[in-house]
Amino acid sequence: MKQLHLRALVLLCGLSLCCAADVQAEELLPDWLLQVKQQKAQQPEQMLQLLEQQKAAYGDWSSEVQVQYLLQLADVYESLGRHQQQQEVAERGLALLGDRRDLTTIDFWNNLGFALEMQTQYQQALHYYLQASALAAELKAEKLHIEADINIAAIYSIEDKSQDALVLLKSSYDRAVLLKDPEILAYVNAELGLLYVGLGFDKEAIDFMEKAIAGYDALGWQKDKMDVLFNLARSYSYLAQYDKAMQSYDQLLQLAIAQKDQANLYFAYLGLASTSKDSDKLDAALAYIEKAEQYLPGLQSTYQNSMHHYEKALIYRELGQISLASQELAQAEQSLSKEDNSSNQSSQLWILKLKARLEADSGRYQKAYEDLNQFFNGYHKLRNKEHELSVEKLRLGFDAQRQQAQNELLAKDNELQALRLQEAERKRQNQWLWIGLFGCTSLVLLVLLLWQLARRKVQMQAQLQAKALEKQQNQAG
Repeated sequence: MKQLHLRALVLLCGLSLCCAADVQAEELLPDWLLQVKQQKAQQPEQMLQLLEQQKAAYGDWSSEVQVQYLLQLADVYESLGRHQQQQEVAERGLALLGDRRDLTTIDFWNNLGFALEMQTQYQQALHYYLQASALAAELKAEKLHIEADINIAAIYSIEDKSQDALVLLKSSYDRAVLLKDPEILAYVNAELGLLYVGLGFDKEAIDFMEKAIAGYDALGWQKDKMDVLFNLARSYSYLAQYDKAMQSYDQLLQLAIAQKDQANLYFAYLGLASTSKDSDKLDAALAYIEKAEQYLPGLQSTYQNSMHHYEKALIYRELGQISLASQELAQAEQSLSKEDNSSNQSSQLWILKLKARLEADSGRYQKAYEDLNQFFNGYHKLRNKEHELSVEKLRLGFDAQRQQAQNELLAKDNELQALRLQEAERKRQNQWLWIGLFGCTSLVLLVLLLWQLARRKVQMQAQLQAKALEKQQNQAG
């Protein structure tokens, strides 16, 4: 299912990556709350316990401490995949803020949007993401702005607006590179990996996801690393590199066991089941999918419930158990019917395709033909979108190359201008040198001329005196 909207499939536990309070407000926070802010990404379970221990004193705190308490609690709930609680806490935080519009407001909007997104309320989520992006741009909070735009791109991807998602993520990536923030860089790489997996560009997706994993390793954020590991393993599976896929799923499983992460335990077993099926290890696939089913209720997701039963139906069909496969597919359809149909077109198509195959397996060929014809009509529309995206991707690549060429030309032009300025300065200096030399020479000549004039004057006076003396002598004789 290459076109599965993986952000909805994977409960991303990425924390809000930006500080929501300024330095002055942070100095007023108690030490235990500062500890939560610093360690919530690395130890969310322990930080949740710490927050719950302090809850009884909530009414005695200042309004700012209450706001920051709710913000940290929302972040921790996000990390643990408890999105209903995350939504409730984020709504409480926004109510406490009232008309206040600052960085904390943006962080709460991103929190609330993510909680709604994970509950498949995509339009409501988009509403808060757009508000967060606009306010972050107004306040010039680039890190929060990038985070909001990444979230907006995720909604675009879910709604099959892949071109818009790709353009926005590309912009976010370029800005994150300039920002040089390790948290936001890891986040944007993870999201680009998700988008590229959903679009079928698996090799490129792997590159982004490996960068994200390296980033989360450096930060010590195991929860976020697990989310990326799941999608990395799926990419390997799509490329039929089943050994690498199983290794990645096993690595995810070990981390989930160590972290006691129920959600990622589910996804690890689900991934192991899917890859085992793809590699024709059907008994192992059935064992893994049943193991995953133990953790499914904890996800509280009708969408994931649908995809789980779809995957189990695939395994039963491969085992030749058509009746059981049809029962699982019926449950998948029932769960998906509770979702926003416009946001799950790909999932509906893949369920329809499997339904047609099961109808054919049961000898109901006319019904199978009708379902398959409906599938191909819908699939053709999606393929057209994929073709448009490929063209857009090529165009973006060309634009990037063209921009690079323009930048190189601009750099060369700047160098040429600098050389011209240097040459002009050199000429100006030469002109002043010649002017100086001319002035000095003129001064010397002027001095010589004045000296000669003075000397001639003295000589003339001496001659006049001599003549006068001679005249006097003649008169006396």
